[in-house]
Amino acid sequence: MLRLFLLALAFIFAKAQTPSSKEFLQCNAIFESRKAEIKNQLQMLQERALALQTLQEQTQSLLDQRKAKVNEREQALEAKMKEFEAKEANFKRLQDDREKKLKKMMADNEKLLKEIKEASNSKIASTYAKMKDSKAAPILQDLPINEAASILSKLEAKDMSKILAKMDPQKAANLTEMLQKGPPFKAPPPPPLP
Repeated sequence: MLRLFLLALAFIFAKAQTPSSKEFLQCNAIFESRKAEIKNQLQMLQERALALQTLQEQTQSLLDQRKAKVNEREQALEAKMKEFEAKEANFKRLQDDREKKLKKMMADNEKLLKEIKEASNSKIASTYAKMKDSKAAPILQDLPINEAASILSKLEAKDMSKILAKMDPQKAANLTEMLQKGPPFKAPPPPPLP
């Protein structure tokens, strides 16, 4: 009996819980109206997702294009830098070559000038050696002391002594002192002004 009672109670309870067909139809109508609304919202979401995806693709495409342009410019800049560095290295090499040539030319010119000067001094010295000591002494005495010392140094000792003997003793002493120091003979500094 208890069983029967429980079964009856469950039946009543189930009957009370089951919606009536009218309520069921109302629910169904609400669901159908919401279904169209949900469908519209779903379609809008899909359209937005598609628009977002399209925007992302376009943005990515634009970024890729800009990146390609940046890479292209970087490569062009690198090429220009390499070209500039090559030109700079070439310029330095040419400049170094020119400096070496110039130094060589200067050394050659100095050597030639020295040879010419020595030949000239030798010629002058031989001229003074051929002159009489009484004539050579006053001429050398009037020359600047460094030039006179240079000429006398080229003469033989006997010719030099004869010429120095005919000079003013003070000038002869100064020349002898300079000759002892040896070449190059430099003019003494001018005396200080009072």
